[in-house]
Order: sequence, then C-alpha cells, then structure tokens
Amino acid sequence: MVEPPKQSEISNVFGMNHPQHMWTKLAWELNALMNSMSVWKDNEAAPEPLFHAFNTSVTAWHMSDWLWQYDCATRKKLATKFQFVFECTPTGIKRGLEKFQDAVVLHCDELKVCREIANGSKHMRKNKVDHNIQARAVHEKVVEGAGFAKPGDLKMTLRITHNDKEMDAELAFIEVFGFWEKLMNELNVFSKDAKLPDKIMKAG
Repeated sequence: MVEPPKQSEISNVFGMNHPQHMWTKLAWELNALMNSMSVWKDNEAAPEPLFHAFNTSVTAWHMSDWLWQYDCATRKKLATKFQFVFECTPTGIKRGLEKFQDAVVLHCDELKVCREIANGSKHMRKNKVDHNIQARAVHEKVVEGAGFAKPGDLKMTLRITHNDKEMDAELAFIEVFGFWEKLMNELNVFSKDAKLPDKIMKAG
C-alpha cells in the first residue's frame, strides 16, 4: 500500500519546508518567465511575463528568509561567512535575518533589485523608494520577424535599471539564481531527501 509523505512541520506552506524547495520554485518561475517571453508564442489571455517576473523577483528575494530560517547550524554558517554576530533567541534571529539580508545585497547587485521589486510589487507604493532601481515593461519595434512577431509589431521586453546600468530582467534573475545556488552549495544545504511531494502517488 502506498504511504502518503510526512507532513511538513511548518503549517502554512503547502508541504514546502526546505530552502531547496524554494530554490526549486525559483527555477520553475524563471523557466516560466523565459518561456512566456518567447516570440514563438502568441499573446496569452493575460500578460504572463509581467506576472512571472513579479513572482520570480518575490521568490528570489524570499530565498533569504528560507535559508536563514532553516536551522541554527545554517544561521551560524551564514553569520560567519558574512561576518556578523547574532544571538540564537527569537529576537536575535529576527535581527540576524535583517543583518543577513543587508549583507547579501552587498554581494549580489541583482538581489538588491529583487528586494526592491518584491517590496514594491507587494505594497504597490512604498514609503521609501530606491530611485536608482527601476523595473519596466518596454515595447520595441520588431525589425526581423520570428515566430508570431512580424516586422513592425511591438514586442515586450522586461528591463531592470540599477545605478544607470540596464539589463534584461531574465539575465538579472539568472544571476540571482546562480548566487543562491553557489551559496547553498557552500553551505551543503542541498539534500537528496528534500524532495517535493508528487501530485499523484502511484499505488503500484
């Protein structure tokens, strides 16, 4: 008889309970964003690239929460790596998270952009805005036709500007994905046991 997977110890995450799960979610969202930007697809019922970019930036930023909150051993490694002190008490863990998040954005510019987008997307209008960061949907004229895009059409691209440096949003998110992957490898966080539950578990 097939046995259901053990329930997550965290009650409000639909079965996710490991930083690797959030990293997998980030990979899934990034892939969905890149697919939605393809010129080989016609218009969707909704502007999918905007929604995927929103989700990707939010997940990319909240990787910091999932990595920090994982366990005390990981928090100690992160504090050592990024050179800050915290106490393993509820208040100390909360303050430590802020220190960790302030540290990682210094090591990955694109992650700083994700923080701004994630908070801006969530609250719509922030009280304190970093005017050096912009996330825009830009439409440019198609010169050579490809897929469903014909010459003269306007094709959407998603651009991020940070300190006058502009890049495609997908490239920025790829940089962030690589940053988290490298850090998690350094910390030995990846585990074969951190498998997300399947939708259907076959009886045999």
